[in-house]
Amino acid sequence: MGHVKNHLATLVCGVFAAVLTGLYFIMPAELWFIFALAIPIMWFLVFICWIAQKAADYNHGSSHDEKKNHSELTEQEINTYKINLEDDLKEINNDEEIAHLKKEIASLKTRVEIESIRAEIYNLKLLASKK
Repeated sequence: MGHVKNHLATLVCGVFAAVLTGLYFIMPAELWFIFALAIPIMWFLVFICWIAQKAADYNHGSSHDEKKNHSELTEQEINTYKINLEDDLKEINNDEEIAHLKKEIASLKTRVEIESIRAEIYNLKLLASKK
């Protein structure tokens, strides 16, 4: 998120609005009308940027650090996947492959490992159906 917590647009607009406000008092009187129009518009833009970023922060939840890692599974989810994968193994006739896959199923931790085992089981079923 950086040092300004995604409020870079607000910061840039705010600095520009502050510079315009400061220049208003040192510019000749002929330019006051232009500055009188530009300054409120810039401060309004600062306000809109700030509100928009606050809304985006609210809609996307808290900071990135507090988000749950979606690749990590709870113990209950892992146990459910283990049961489902072992049920799928019943259709395979190769004892060597079954032993290998049961070892992998016992050490499951991530969704990637689960999908890898599912792919292996699917391939073995496909090979068994071709024979």
